[in-house]
Amino acid sequence: MILSRRHFFQTSLAAAAAAATLRPELRVFAEPRRAAPPGGPILLNSNENAYGAWPSLMKRMTDAIPLAHRYPDASADRLVDEIAAFHRVKREQVVVGCGSSEILRICAEIFTAPDVPLIAATPTFESIAKHTRRLNREAKAVPLTADFAHDLERMADAAKGKPALFYLCNPNNPTASLTPRKAIEAFLGKLHPQSVVLIDEAYHHFALGAPDYTSFIDRPVDDSRVVVARTFSKVYGLAGMRVGYAIAAPALAGKMASFALPDNVNVVAAEVGVLALRDTDDLAMAIKRNAADRDAFVQQAKQRRLKPIPSFGNFVMFDTSRPIAEVIEHFRQNNVSIGRPFPPLDTYARISLGKPAEMAAFWRVWDGMRA
Repeated sequence: MILSRRHFFQTSLAAAAAAATLRPELRVFAEPRRAAPPGGPILLNSNENAYGAWPSLMKRMTDAIPLAHRYPDASADRLVDEIAAFHRVKREQVVVGCGSSEILRICAEIFTAPDVPLIAATPTFESIAKHTRRLNREAKAVPLTADFAHDLERMADAAKGKPALFYLCNPNNPTASLTPRKAIEAFLGKLHPQSVVLIDEAYHHFALGAPDYTSFIDRPVDDSRVVVARTFSKVYGLAGMRVGYAIAAPALAGKMASFALPDNVNVVAAEVGVLALRDTDDLAMAIKRNAADRDAFVQQAKQRRLKPIPSFGNFVMFDTSRPIAEVIEHFRQNNVSIGRPFPPLDTYARISLGKPAEMAAFWRVWDGMRA
């Protein structure tokens, strides 16, 4: 079974505390429970779209259920065609996956080797490092800069002029911060010609309009070493459907496709993915709504003299000035789940944006803790 983007470690916070004695790049922390039972916690912990899939997508899911007895070949082919047309790329440049999680797993498997490490930031989304270490290959961690961007100079230096797989989550999870496009372009010129750079644009839609941000799909570079990953989990509200994709040069994409599971995108996910790319009106609405919710969170934070990291995602991170395990436990006791620890930011909380009533509950619990 393919691991979801968030559901890596089914351990407890007690195990997290024990793991904290390991070197920082090897620490393992538990993901709070995500499936809320009736009357269960408010879920602000996994960067999901709290509003769910748009009505048009919900209808398409229902309409596609009668296809469940068929293998997804035809539907998956339509999805690949739709992605290629949407991004104005060739069909052979598209690789679909069971969420972008599968894309990251494939990249770890084929673009690292015993003498070809993964180089990634810390903290960042850990899935690809986890897969790399399972293969008994090296995963090097390079701290973010003081303004929470990828330290591209140090990442390049970590390769020591040799081939490597570089992972750039941009906007970055868990910090919701950006690494400027121009800096990434300059970074590409410093790398070994056999290196591969995987740019994870899971939160792409929430960064649109930012001066330093431009997608490497929307404005590609002439560099066959770049792979860009996208997911339908975030702005489209389809995290549970498990559908994502990558765009790459045909040679890289072909190699990646050969390592993908057969029939890795289920028929309902493929059908709803096609419609999602076409429904530009609801997409614009979802982007605008997230921006409003994010602005409201920042205003509430400022009223409390908190200083969130500038966010370009559907989540916000800020310094609580307390050990994060204590903060997580306080919210758990008050029926709210927030993001897990992200060392070395051991006093920082990552809060996924919820609906207005959920955020009001979050601030009530926060104020109770401060009091």
